[in-house]
Amino acid sequence: MILLVLPTVIALNPVSAEEDDEYAKSLPVSEPYRWNATWYRFDSPLITLIFPASGRKPMFIWWYTNDSSRIYVVKFKGVIEYLRLDKPYYRHRFHAENTTINATLWNDIKPRLQQGCLLGRFGSSFRKAVEDFSDLLHGLHRAFLPFSACNWTLTGPKLVKTENSTYWSFNFTLTDVYGRRGFEFAKNNIQIRCRFYNTTTTETPDPSNKDYNYTVAAGQLKFDFVVNHWEWNVDKINEFLENNGLEPIPTNRTGLALWINMASINIDDLGCARNEVEYEAQHHVEAQIQIESRSKMQKVSINGEYYPVEQDETDQDEKPIEATLRLRERFRERIRLHFHCGKTDVPVGFLEFVPWARLLNETGDTVDFVNVTASYIAAGHHLRLFICYPYFGNYTLEHDPTIGLASAPQLPTLLTPEIIAILMLATVIITIVILAYRKKKETINIISP
Repeated sequence: MILLVLPTVIALNPVSAEEDDEYAKSLPVSEPYRWNATWYRFDSPLITLIFPASGRKPMFIWWYTNDSSRIYVVKFKGVIEYLRLDKPYYRHRFHAENTTINATLWNDIKPRLQQGCLLGRFGSSFRKAVEDFSDLLHGLHRAFLPFSACNWTLTGPKLVKTENSTYWSFNFTLTDVYGRRGFEFAKNNIQIRCRFYNTTTTETPDPSNKDYNYTVAAGQLKFDFVVNHWEWNVDKINEFLENNGLEPIPTNRTGLALWINMASINIDDLGCARNEVEYEAQHHVEAQIQIESRSKMQKVSINGEYYPVEQDETDQDEKPIEATLRLRERFRERIRLHFHCGKTDVPVGFLEFVPWARLLNETGDTVDFVNVTASYIAAGHHLRLFICYPYFGNYTLEHDPTIGLASAPQLPTLLTPEIIAILMLATVIITIVILAYRKKKETINIISP
């Protein structure tokens, strides 16, 4: 009897990705106020949200208002220029800086330099050409720009009311890099534009492309991560090659990754978060004791699949989020990562993003939509997430992570698709056998041979 019923139960109770998207069409959110000197705080019946006041760093902390036993943290760590090579996602072994570029792309570049010398384009020996190229590599900016070592200017929050929505708007703008050589171009060109919604709203980023839209529920915080005028190391290498009549390196071999840390703490650990924010604001370097060290997170659910994060695996290669590589209808899908807190009866925190980003020209018009991929790695009770953008030249990149609360994801099941197929096949066979024997009016025993 169990075999007959089980496949039917599975077929009639599918898990819908949309079931937990919204708790309310509208949500009263109190006016934000300064809390404990360090934070701005939003209060609502569903979610409590805090973030550093005065724009000290882009970190966001939130919890279910009726249960502060588990607090969720998303920290924007920085951006990393990396070499994509044959993998369309970030791996820490391939930072796009002098030593890695030299070791990784040298087999491509060496014959170009030799060719240039043979044709007399360098006006010097191969050895001199290599020295010139080495000097170029040493002049590149570092691959990693840490946000904690920068100054961030906060504008807002202010209440915005439109015909269809109400939200609190505030922006983090990177306004100084404090002497980090080669990154002066990033000043005022990296923004995290935030909207904390009072009402459920369907956003259409580009009015001329109305099919490309997504819904943000009341009580969710939507970001526009914006990078303008990024200066690519590969462009500087290609300028050197092209100036000497040589073929450039394909630009699809590089990309930019947004590094985000996800952690889960107790409310008693907020003091550690405050100390970290204040220390980094004063010294412009990462604090030795960071909030991730207090994280209690054991697992994270990535599009429904659980991944343990207790161990520190950062010496290994990052793992790709396969969904970002497989999605075909990318404008209708979202990638969601749930924090795992062991409870199923209260809303839990999540971070999600669409697997596409917009490229804008100088007038703000959309010139293209590009695929977004992601990779991740356990870092000791917290997760490092890398949202990966392909080379976008001189255009402006705009992408849209979102955080909020949703119903707890279902625990993983032991029933794999293969097992379900076997059970369904067995059920069909048993049903046919039963019907055949009934037709012959014979008594059967399906338990024993």
